This record gives sequence, structure tokens and C-alpha cells, in this order.
Amino acid sequence: MNNPMNNPNFSGMTNNPFMDPKHGTTTIALKFKGGIAAAADKRASMGTFIASKKVEKLHELNAFTIATIAGLVSDAQYLVHLTRANLSLYELGRGYPPSTKMAGSLLASIMYEQYRSYFPYWVSMIVAGIDDYGEHIYTLDMAGGISAEDFASTGSGSLVAYGVLESTWKENLPEEEGLKIAITALATAISRDTATGDGMDVVLVNKKGIKRLTPEDVKKYLEA
Repeated sequence: MNNPMNNPNFSGMTNNPFMDPKHGTTTIALKFKGGIAAAADKRASMGTFIASKKVEKLHELNAFTIATIAGLVSDAQYLVHLTRANLSLYELGRGYPPSTKMAGSLLASIMYEQYRSYFPYWVSMIVAGIDDYGEHIYTLDMAGGISAEDFASTGSGSLVAYGVLESTWKENLPEEEGLKIAITALATAISRDTATGDGMDVVLVNKKGIKRLTPEDVKKYLEA
């Protein structure tokens, strides 16, 4: 599937670098046995200008599902809020949380409807989490296309990250190894992609819920 937001030559709708919807970033999610490891950098860029060094790109959708964002920040943040609200209403109405697949399908439907209105959300997103059916990762493009993956990366540094993921990921990884691979893939993207940087956020999703690693925890994996 051709995802324009993963294309480093994607130029959006304007030649003004400060209005260009292409925002450099790298986000990563991968499965391990019993959970999900996800990582993202903290830089937001507008052309060659670094707009922020503290952007949150890993968002909780519910107790066991997260979303990563790449693209136009305002669009991505709106989609996160809208999806989170709808998932909360579903859980309140039925008394149990929706599955990860349902969360991904809901977001894909919202994005598709907007795309058909000829005003797409300029984003590329990953929805990942665990439920009664196992671990799940879904990638979503700006047209609402959705696909299930074992690992995924979005953003301008994704091509670099995929090199690490393709060569090191395997089925039924232990948790520690999964986290190590995710962090290494992001660190490699940071070292090679100028639009990716300013540190990293790392999230672990398992049967206990969602846990954010501290900078000290991340440093240990980088030094291991």
C-alpha cells in the first residue's frame, strides 16, 4: 500500500515550508510475546525549522491501546481526541472496552469519510495494543486504508527504522528484546534523519496496561 506520509518526497499542498503538512518524525511499534513496544521521537519540524522539541507522539486511546502520530500535528491530535472519546462512549454503553481492531477500524472510518470529502487529514498513524485476541498493530494512511502488521514505522525516518526492524524482528520475541529492537530502530533513525530527534518516548503495552519508560530506562537499553 502506498502511504504518502511515509514518502520523504511528499510535499503536501503548498510550497510554503511553514505551511507544509509534511512534518518530519519517526514512530515505531512492534509485537513481542504478550505485548507491544512503541517508540517515537519528540521533534516537530516545519520545513527546515524545528518547531518543537517536546511533541507527544504516543497517545493512549484506552487502557490497552495506543496510537502513534506522524504528519500535520493539529489533524493528528484531533483524531486522537475524537477516537478516544468514541471509545470511551462505547465502553460506558457496553460495560467493557472495545478491541484494538475496533479502535483501528473506527479511526480508519473517520479518516476515510474525511478523505471522500476531498479534505483529508494529513496524517499517517499506527494503532497498537492488546486484547483478548492477542497483540495487534494496524497502520492507517490518510485515505483511511488500514492494514495489520507485525511491526510498523511512520514518518520521514521510517525507511531507516524499517532496515533495523526487518533485520532483527522475529515472532514471539521476549519483552526485553522487543523493547531493545524498538529503541535501537528509533535511535538509528535519529542518527540518520535530520527531521527526527530531540529524544524519544517509549511505551510498553502488556496485560498490566500501558507503561511509559523513564529516560533512565531508555538509556539502559541504548547502552546495553
